[in-house]
Amino acid sequence: MIRKFNDFLDRYILPWPVRFLTDRAVILVTMVLLIPLIAFANKTTLVLGINSYLNVMSVAVSSIVLLYAMLAENHQKEIAEMQEMRAQEDHTHVTNIHTLVLETMANQQQEIEDLKQMIAAIQGQAYERKPRQAVVDLRRMHPRGDARYKADDAMHRMRHLRRPPMSQIK
Repeated sequence: MIRKFNDFLDRYILPWPVRFLTDRAVILVTMVLLIPLIAFANKTTLVLGINSYLNVMSVAVSSIVLLYAMLAENHQKEIAEMQEMRAQEDHTHVTNIHTLVLETMANQQQEIEDLKQMIAAIQGQAYERKPRQAVVDLRRMHPRGDARYKADDAMHRMRHLRRPPMSQIK
């Protein structure tokens, strides 16, 4: 329910103040209103009215900037999560393909050993088979081991990301 309400606000209501506040004419008028504050400092009603307008504009602009910064951060987080999930899927897929290649090579090596033994038998010679090499466990080769293949690995790793201090964000 709240998500639908927020979507409604984002789609139909909030773009209007953003359009109004980011219009060049409104920005210029707001800046020009600083002159009457100085020039008519003894006209209390005028100064309070202009000051109230400037305060409201300041709060509105700050709120809108914070809202859109938060929305952009959430969007970037969703994108990062999707990219990490895709990378995890690709990594698992490549590992599985590599395992199949290694198993195929081991089977081919076994078949070659069978052929060598048959040729040696035809020639009446004894042949000693080489021991079959074990297929490498690719999951254990990864620096993080089996943890890299867990379904919640991406979420776990993203929770531990360090955010830079606000002073370093540009």
